[in-house]
Amino acid sequence: MRPVRTDLYRDGEYSYERAYGFVPNLRSYPGESEETLPAILVIPGGGYEFVSAREGEMVAEKFVSLGYRCFVLTYTVNPLHMAPLKMQPLTDASRAIRMIRKNADSWHVDPNRIAVMGFSAGGHLACSLALHHADVPENDPELAAISARPNAAVLCYPVITSGEFAHMGSMRALLGFSHDTPAEERRVSGTPMPGCVTADDELNYASLETQVTKDAPPAFLWHTMTDASVPVENSMRFAAALRSAGVPFALHLFSQGKHGLSLANEAWAHSCGKGEYTYEPTRAFTNAALAGEIDLSEEVKLELIENEHFGTGIAKRNDVPVPEVQKWPELADAFLKSYL
Repeated sequence: MRPVRTDLYRDGEYSYERAYGFVPNLRSYPGESEETLPAILVIPGGGYEFVSAREGEMVAEKFVSLGYRCFVLTYTVNPLHMAPLKMQPLTDASRAIRMIRKNADSWHVDPNRIAVMGFSAGGHLACSLALHHADVPENDPELAAISARPNAAVLCYPVITSGEFAHMGSMRALLGFSHDTPAEERRVSGTPMPGCVTADDELNYASLETQVTKDAPPAFLWHTMTDASVPVENSMRFAAALRSAGVPFALHLFSQGKHGLSLANEAWAHSCGKGEYTYEPTRAFTNAALAGEIDLSEEVKLELIENEHFGTGIAKRNDVPVPEVQKWPELADAFLKSYL
């Protein structure tokens, strides 16, 4: 199955200062049938520093086999925390949903059955889209008339909170500071997040368990109890918020498994070289550094070259499949069939 690339922005529309030629884009996985089907926007993780290949193509192919049109989002990231992302990733995700709806007929998608699926920091972005879609400005009048609200969300070991149990690196890449940054060093840089004045306002805006209303779309969550990077409390707190708001949800907690499991199968464990188009933004950053466009030490440049995400692709990690976790796509599919 050969994915088809669609850039999200025309010339002059995209201006993130550390993009270095990268333009956010979709890769579509249409499948064989021309039947109108529900769609899933897949958002890989990576701490808002890179876009993980192992949570993109293989996930899309799995859900195509379950009867969905799938689209993988390669979005704006902040590799060395040099320019806070603020609303840019959410703007990318919002435009992606709008473009899928705009092209629903030609892409054989039911525009009223579109889910967003995010992993780790991509889960934070997917959840932000579910909760904050109305806050995202859209400069294209035709797209602005189209809703960016997903009809359901699938959140896989998601980053949710910016407080206790937060993934601090994701918050620093997104906002420029995190919960563990001393209060006197927190600064709101650039355009504040919507409705925010202070740094604490921005942390609260990004702490998604505090942002749930009864209008949030149904959500399917899964996490492992032994996740050492993004603690399980992220999913538990979001589930509690959904329950308080009366929003339908499912929460599946697995007893074991490291962070970043994706499909948790052999394809995940031995996925070198597959779907590495997601590294485009970080490779653009690395190439700019090597060309002298970014003022970095030779030591940092070498680290960029050697880093498995920013330079040469995924290195072998001796990952082991986790059979207990491998059924989550079928569980998510059953949930989605109830709400899409």
